[in-house]
This record gives sequence, C-alpha cells and structure tokens, in this order.
Amino acid sequence: MRFFRAILPNLAIALQLALIVLVILDVFNPHIGLLSGLPFVVLFAAAALAAVVTAALLYHDWRKRD
Repeated sequence: MRFFRAILPNLAIALQLALIVLVILDVFNPHIGLLSGLPFVVLFAAAALAAVVTAALLYHDWRKRD
C-alpha cells in the first residue's frame, strides 16, 4: 500500500499531462485523430481512475490523522 501512495500521485500527474498534450496536438492538427481512437479512451480512463484513487487515498489519510 505504501508503494501506491508514493507512485499513484505522480502517475496521475503524468497521465493528465499526456492528455493535455494530446488535446493540444489535436487542436493544431485534427486530421491525425488523436482523440477519436481507442488508445485515447484507455488513457482517459486510466487518468480518471488514477485521479479518483489518489483522491480517495489522500482523503483516507486526512481522515485518519483527525
């Protein structure tokens, strides 16, 4: 569990940055179709899951300290 608490916030930030880069690239060149394929859906789902789990872990730590 300690491993997830150390790695998961960094992983969530990296996934969110990758999503931002893909959106910016798609704005400049929509013909590539970066936002319409299955890899984008998988990346989006992984980023959302990592963000929710990170928030849950932080909330659990916060409630445990009180």
